[in-house]
Amino acid sequence: MASIKPGLKKTDDINEEIKKTTMAQRRWRLLARALTHSSEQLNPAEEEISVRRFTSFGLVNPTLLENAPVDPESSWYEYSCVIENELFIAQVRRINKTFTANELIGFNNTGNVCVWPSEECLAYYLLNNQNICRDKMVLELGGGMSCLAGVFVAKYCGPAGVTLTDGNVTSVDNVRCIVARNNMEDFVKCGVVQWARAAAALRQSANGNRVQTTWCSESGDDSRRTEGLYDVILSADCLFFDDVRLDLIETIYGWLADDGIALMMAPKRGTTFQKFAEAAVKRGFLARQMELYDSQVWSRHLELLQHNNEYSADLHYPILLELTKQRNPSAS
Repeated sequence: MASIKPGLKKTDDINEEIKKTTMAQRRWRLLARALTHSSEQLNPAEEEISVRRFTSFGLVNPTLLENAPVDPESSWYEYSCVIENELFIAQVRRINKTFTANELIGFNNTGNVCVWPSEECLAYYLLNNQNICRDKMVLELGGGMSCLAGVFVAKYCGPAGVTLTDGNVTSVDNVRCIVARNNMEDFVKCGVVQWARAAAALRQSANGNRVQTTWCSESGDDSRRTEGLYDVILSADCLFFDDVRLDLIETIYGWLADDGIALMMAPKRGTTFQKFAEAAVKRGFLARQMELYDSQVWSRHLELLQHNNEYSADLHYPILLELTKQRNPSAS
């Protein structure tokens, strides 16, 4: 057997970490360019994947509010949706700031820049199926700048209570402004939740160790909350990052009631969606994937496939993943 030189494994580990960091920075640089329409010149391979060409299914439409509060760093929009001749409206604050790659690196802050199609489709789906959240305790994870689905649920679906969260403080501050503007402060909570910390706290609690169990103050991190379960957990377009996949699953599992349901909406994006679904089943969830979950969304999808060359089903069409807890996980 060949001998291993002292320090070789450590050197390999360091090189691997450097490689991962460089790749992550490259991906964030491409994402920042795509979201901010930078004029920076990239090579053809980068150019092919760096432009955010498709932005909306046209189901929930924003209109700039002319009489909204004046703020040089933000603008207020009215997001409206019509379902069976019924109009649904929520006022949403959008941040005008241009985010750099450095500001994006280290945390998924992309939700501060735009509302993604998955958020739009999840909001539309829930408005069209209001019974899912009626009289239920609802939590949205990774809601980004708007927590659009959670805001519409709070305003129109008659929940018992709603908690809107993101891992970024800027996002949560923005959502608080949206909640106040829509007069929902009495029954909607907002908090910073970072999945890695939340998962660690849940695992620690499961091992019998005492951890903080109450929601923190306005500026606090609520990731260590471990008491109080939710009937419905929502998440839109949060399956992209491999390194937090298991933490997100653990957070959902720990905070979901035994008879609750988690609704995840995200595009396939290669194997990322499928890997998340498989990991969820391994953790003890029953997983049901639905491509045709709403006739109107499906109709727009087919129309875009036929008439929009910039539309890619793999990158843009959100699949609905429904997670429920297995009664006997060991029998899976």
